[in-house]
Amino acid sequence: MKLKMILWTAAICLGMSGVTLAQKPVRFTSVYSGLNKGCKTLHGSHGTDDAFLCPGPGGYKVRVYYSAATMQINAEPRGSDHSASLATLDLAFDDRKTKLEWRLANGKPFAVIMRQPVYGDPAPGEYFGKVIGWQLKVTGLVGYDVDQTIDASTPKANLSAREAADKAYKPRQK
Repeated sequence: MKLKMILWTAAICLGMSGVTLAQKPVRFTSVYSGLNKGCKTLHGSHGTDDAFLCPGPGGYKVRVYYSAATMQINAEPRGSDHSASLATLDLAFDDRKTKLEWRLANGKPFAVIMRQPVYGDPAPGEYFGKVIGWQLKVTGLVGYDVDQTIDASTPKANLSAREAADKAYKPRQK
């Protein structure tokens, strides 16, 4: 009788917390994409620069575009006007070798890890200083609140970046 009471109490507590015994733990994985393969050029008009739209997983696209002094990289879900800003970089940044690590929870993208330069103080009249180091920037995609930076020179920095993304993951409420 006592065991039945304990099991009944546990079932009620689980039900009230929104957790069911049938729920599986979240499975985290990664897929990678670049900014140099399969990209489509979006030709600028009326004095605007060209932009590039590159494929990502799960219906995401990566938009690379330029302002007068910066390179912008955003992740955009298909069919949405929203985007996640992945980076604001100096125009001299070489994006041809850039790899994006997309973190997935049960096969769905929720964050991106990108290796980015750390800039020193800019000289007068400049927008960016010299590159003084590198970091791994962990950014949540639309609807996910993840914003971390990991010093790329630390041991196991990539693992730390993945752990930061996964730890910050919270399933979307339906």
